[in-house]
This record gives sequence, C-alpha cells and structure tokens, in this order.
Amino acid sequence: MYAVILGLFYGMFSALTYNSIQIKIEKLEVLEEQYLEKDAQGEIPYAFKQQYAKEYNEYDRLQNRLQSFWMKWVFDFPEFKKP
Repeated sequence: MYAVILGLFYGMFSALTYNSIQIKIEKLEVLEEQYLEKDAQGEIPYAFKQQYAKEYNEYDRLQNRLQSFWMKWVFDFPEFKKP
C-alpha cells in the first residue's frame, strides 16, 4: 500500500514537473529569439541577460530533479544557448 501511494505521488510530481518544463520551453523560445536579435545588433542589456540566465537555469534545474531526471532521455527537450 505504501508503494502505491509513493508511486502515485511520484507520478503526480513528475506530471507537474513536465508541465513546468513545457512552460519554460515556451518562455525560453521567445527569450532566445530576442537574445539572438539583440546579440546581432551588438547590444544586450544587463537586465535582459539576467532574465535569460534565470529562465535558463530554472529550465536546467527542472530537468535534473529526482522526479524528472529521466525525462531528458525520454522526451526531446530543445537545447538553448547557454547564458
């Protein structure tokens, strides 16, 4: 019975983490496009770099949690430019 409850919680947290990863992917796609545009112009504001780095680090952290470390091998998550 304990294993069933533990499995249920693990599955629930995995689903929530997967949803969070998908939200971060959408944000990072937009931010990366803006980052590359600003980089091509030669000017990237410090605040924008900080925002991009924060989102990127959270995206990376979400993929390395106990409930989601295996997802990067199962799902095809995109790679983004490191800040």
